[in-house]
Amino acid sequence: MENLSIPLLVLMVGLTSLAAFLVGTRRLGLTAGRLRRAGARTLDCVGLGLVFLLANLLIGAAAILGLRALTGAFVSLYFLNDATLAVLSGLQALVFQWWRAGRA
Repeated sequence: MENLSIPLLVLMVGLTSLAAFLVGTRRLGLTAGRLRRAGARTLDCVGLGLVFLLANLLIGAAAILGLRALTGAFVSLYFLNDATLAVLSGLQALVFQWWRAGRA
C-alpha cells in the first residue's frame, strides 16, 4: 500500500486544485492571468520560506554549538530536526510576503 501514497496525494491535490479553478473562474470571476500571478507569488513565498528555514537552522545550530562550548554539556543538533521549524519558517515567509506586498 505504500506505493499508492504519492499517487493518492497527487490525485487529491489535483482534484481540489481543479475544483478551486472551476469555482474561481465560474463563480468568482477570476481569470487565468490572475492565477499565473498568484502562482508566481507563491513560488516567491516558497523561496522566502527556504531562506527563513536556512536562517533558522543556522541560528539554531550556532546556539546549540555555543551552549556546548559554554556549558560543556552535550546538546544534540537533532533538536533542529522538527517539522514545526519548517511550518514556522513558512509562516514567517507568508508574513514577510504580505508585509512586502502592502508596501506597493
